[in-house]
Amino acid sequence: MRTGLEQIIDGCVLSEDINGKSKEPLMKKETVLDEEKLEVLRAFMVKEVEVEPYLISGELFKPGYKIKKKNEADGRIEMETTDISIQFKKQAEQFERMFNSWQSGVSIDIPKVREIVLPLIDLFKDQPKELLNIPNFYTGKDYIAQHCLAVSLMSSYIANQLNFPSGEINQIALAGALSDCGMSKIQPSVLLKSLALTDKEFAEIKQHSISGYKMIKDIAMIKEGVKVGVLQHHERMDGSGYPLGVKGDQLHPYGKIVALADTFMAMICPRPYRSGLSPFKVFEEIKHDSFGKFDLTAVNVLSKMLARILHGSHVKLSDGTIGEVIFTYSEKPVRPIIRLDSNQIIQLEKRMDLYIVETLL
Repeated sequence: MRTGLEQIIDGCVLSEDINGKSKEPLMKKETVLDEEKLEVLRAFMVKEVEVEPYLISGELFKPGYKIKKKNEADGRIEMETTDISIQFKKQAEQFERMFNSWQSGVSIDIPKVREIVLPLIDLFKDQPKELLNIPNFYTGKDYIAQHCLAVSLMSSYIANQLNFPSGEINQIALAGALSDCGMSKIQPSVLLKSLALTDKEFAEIKQHSISGYKMIKDIAMIKEGVKVGVLQHHERMDGSGYPLGVKGDQLHPYGKIVALADTFMAMICPRPYRSGLSPFKVFEEIKHDSFGKFDLTAVNVLSKMLARILHGSHVKLSDGTIGEVIFTYSEKPVRPIIRLDSNQIIQLEKRMDLYIVETLL
């Protein structure tokens, strides 16, 4: 099987020679890989290898993805997943290493960002249940990298549902992935703080949108919309956002999409100081408590996504009871009619003390 080098573990066995620039192969078939040999391959810029499906110990080797082919049109790697959560975590680890390099002053490598992000976009495409499952993929570390990928995936889903052309969907996904690149310029003591921020520290955090824009403004291979989207992802339709307080038609379509994706994923995913929140409860807060702050067409995509997920599903309510969704309202998708296991019927529209915590298999 062919897979990325970052997935290889000690004990993997090469199933094909790895050729270098000389006549002799860089490494021969049947070589057992370990960290020392992986360092050699990294030094020679090897990114993918063919390995046996079993480790030298006889154990089954199950990478998070296998490479099927490389798209000749854009050079994009397509992947065959074996476990969507493993692939998300592996890509997040790569993104984290890239983010750390930005902290050290390394310039943003857009082809590398694309290589990390676009295979995930293909994998999560039109899979709303998996999007809502992303909080379960978080590892408790590398929060920023995981959040950037989560925002990228949700942004691309919204853009796809709004019928953006495929090229623009990829650009919007890049805007989501790069939305917090400016966080690399924030002092680590502030960035990693688990307690409440002081006013001064929060003011520093609020500059990350500007810092991010400065990091990418001169990169020619991304659209202007990506750059503006990064700058505007904390702006709001009513002008209450930051860093510039722009509103309405002053906001770029990319920025409007990333703003909603960023807020939604930040709330449903776990943070270092709290657990993730119910996506159905978060949607209600966005629709009602934050009315007028987000683009309505993008909010409607979330509404339809949640209605699609809930239709016919079994759900767990905030009081611990379990039931089946038997009817959803288009205007209030997260307030459906539910038949409990006890056969009791609950209209969540009339039970504001309850909300859906999660869908069940």
